Amino acid sequence: MEPIAILIVEDEENLARTLAKALRMGSDGQYTVETCPTAEEAALLLEENTYQLVISDYHLPGKSGLDLVMQVKAETPETHTILITGYGNAALEAQVDHSTEGYLTKPFDMLDLLLMVQKVITPGKYTPGRALKQQDLERNNSHRILVLEDDHGLRHIFGKALRKSGYTVDEAASIQAARHQLDTVSYDIFICDIQIGRERGLDLLADYHQKFDQIGTRVVICSAHGQYRSQIKEMGVDFFLEKPISLTALLSLADRLTEPATTFQNL
Repeated sequence: MEPIAILIVEDEENLARTLAKALRMGSDGQYTVETCPTAEEAALLLEENTYQLVISDYHLPGKSGLDLVMQVKAETPETHTILITGYGNAALEAQVDHSTEGYLTKPFDMLDLLLMVQKVITPGKYTPGRALKQQDLERNNSHRILVLEDDHGLRHIFGKALRKSGYTVDEAASIQAARHQLDTVSYDIFICDIQIGRERGLDLLADYHQKFDQIGTRVVICSAHGQYRSQIKEMGVDFFLEKPISLTALLSLADRLTEPATTFQNL
C-alpha cells in the first residue's frame, strides 16, 4: 500500500517538527509528512504535489489556515483537511463544520492527532457538514482487551492508545499476571508478546487455546522476530504484528477484530 502523503502547515517550527515526528513514528512509515510555514507556500506545494491530507494551523502569517483549508476543499474536494488552533471559539467552530473534516484545539495530545488523522482518512468516519472534534475521539464500547508485554513503556503506550479508543484494557507484565487475568475475566482480544522474560507467550496460548475458542477471544501475537509468523497458524492466532508496531496499525486491527464476523485469511 502506498504511503499517505500529509502536508502540515504550521509557522511554529518546533511544533511543526513535533507533529511531523509524531505522525511518522505513530504510523511506522504509513504516512509521509512534509511541513511548511505559510498558506502561500502550501498553495505552491499543492500545485506541484498530491497530498491525501492537509493539516493547518489557524493563525498563520498572511492567509489564515481556515482560508487555506476552504481553498483546498474547493479545488481538490478529495483532499482531507484538519484545522488546528489555540484560539478556538463558538464562531470558528460554526465555520469549520462546513469547511474542514477535523478540528483540534491546542493543547492536544499527540495521540489525539493520530486518532483524528485515522478517522478523517477512513471512509465512512466523517459526516459532511460536521467537523470531527476532540470529543468525537472519545468513545465507549463493551470490548475488553488484555495486553501481555514485559516492556513497561510499550505496554503503557499500547494501553493508553486502546483506552483512548474506548476499549477497556488490562495490562500484564508477566505470564503469571496474564494467567490470573485470563482465569477471572473474559476478553474480546488478547495481545501477547512472544518472549516474556524467560517465558514464552506461545506456551500460554497453548494452555488457553480451548477457552479462547469457546468464548471467542481474538488473539494477536507480537514479536520482533518475523520467523514466528509461520509457527502460529495452528494455534488459533488471528493476527501477527511484527515489531516495531505503529499505533495506527494497532488501533485499526483492534477495530477490525471487534467487528462482527471478521476473519483473516493471511497471518
